[in-house]
Amino acid sequence: MEQIQKNPNRAVAGGIFRNSESICIGCFTQSLGEKNALYVELVAAMTAIEIAHNNGYNHFWLETDSQLVTLAFNSSSIVPWVLRNRWFNCMLRIRQMRFIVSHIYREGNACADSLENIGLSLASSDLFWSESLPDSIRGEYNRNRLGMPNFKFTTFWKGFGTFPLFSFVLFFVLI
Repeated sequence: MEQIQKNPNRAVAGGIFRNSESICIGCFTQSLGEKNALYVELVAAMTAIEIAHNNGYNHFWLETDSQLVTLAFNSSSIVPWVLRNRWFNCMLRIRQMRFIVSHIYREGNACADSLENIGLSLASSDLFWSESLPDSIRGEYNRNRLGMPNFKFTTFWKGFGTFPLFSFVLFFVLI
């Protein structure tokens, strides 16, 4: 197994599409280079909307762990100008859908977080799409589907305890 070199400045976005029975019908991940958290979260949401639109998913529920993304659906002034044109195109697309956006806590996002390593192996701006669940995320997917709790912790220094580990990806549900 090839070791993936992690660059702390590389951003990765991703998400999982599920049907109303919580069965995976597709997933994506994308390497975005060196970007800030808001940029990455918005690109992930826009990519999910574009994939949903292109696949004819007319009922779409987007769950995100970013409260700023949920706010952006009410006020596009949050969206950076470099993303505005794409954002407005996505807003037109969701008008053709039965669309819901909601916030989830980080712990509910572990399944989509597992796509991070796949995204880190991609060249910048490459998009990985799969209609089946990659083996590398099957464990997280099954835990999530069974409703088992999930907590991520990492130790930074000995004696300082554990702190949550953060990354920037989304979790998507299709109803």
